[in-house]
Amino acid sequence: MRSLSSQDEMEKGLSYRFKLNDLHKYSQRLHYKDINWKLKLSALGKKIPDIKERKKILFKCSHFSTLLKVLKNTDWSQTPVYYQFLRNGRWKHEDDRIYSEVELQYHISSLNKMLNIENTEEMNQTDAKGIHKLYYDKTMNTLEVLMNQLNMMYYYEKVRVEFADQDVLEIDQLEKLMSRCLKLYQLLDSFVNIFKLIHKKEVSKFSKLSNHF
Repeated sequence: MRSLSSQDEMEKGLSYRFKLNDLHKYSQRLHYKDINWKLKLSALGKKIPDIKERKKILFKCSHFSTLLKVLKNTDWSQTPVYYQFLRNGRWKHEDDRIYSEVELQYHISSLNKMLNIENTEEMNQTDAKGIHKLYYDKTMNTLEVLMNQLNMMYYYEKVRVEFADQDVLEIDQLEKLMSRCLKLYQLLDSFVNIFKLIHKKEVSKFSKLSNHF
């Protein structure tokens, strides 16, 4: 019976995850507060930036610089939304991995109702994981597809990095992401209308030239 107890103790010890707060158990001289400051410095003694600073540095890297350059030099006749216009005469929802405009309106309304109930704070703690799992992936897929249509991958990557360190988004954050998707649908409609006007003007101009000859 004693050997079984020792085996259990050994397994428990091997599976235990060491924490800095446990230092005093193993050393009379080392304490968590004594070395906590060192963790803010690299091996060379340089200060390690916090999450916000790291994101700022990341946004300045070559990947983001390239995406921003692509956005600034957009040729709208080469964008996916323009090809959609040429093929369908409008922007057509063809991807089952993303929310439609109607679905977004419904989900935004549902999330708003959750935000307006009295026990919002309690619900965020108990149900946030389930709500996050239900909506997050498809919302981000929708954001990616719609932004790609408009050559806006620079902004999509910024949004993705912004939430990368969050395991669970709160309800209001999900609602804001969905609202952004809804605005992108409206923006796509606006671009299609502009393409229609340009196309109509070009056809009219061509007709006048043909009649002239």
